Amino acid sequence: MPDPAASVEAVFREERGRLLAALTHRFGDLDLAEEVASEAVEAAVVHWPVDGVTDRPGAWLLTTARRRAV
Repeated sequence: MPDPAASVEAVFREERGRLLAALTHRFGDLDLAEEVASEAVEAAVVHWPVDGVTDRPGAWLLTTARRRAV
């Protein structure tokens, strides 16, 4: 079974640019985008070991980050 923390790190490394671009575009604030992206990663570290990594982890991170920004 893969390490969930390693999965989160790999997904974030791959999706980071798109995630920050989408959040910055939506909210017009890079600092906010970075903050909520970090919070989404923290949430993934908590939830993914329990629930498993979703089929669309980038979308999960984006949705979680958007919700935290609001």
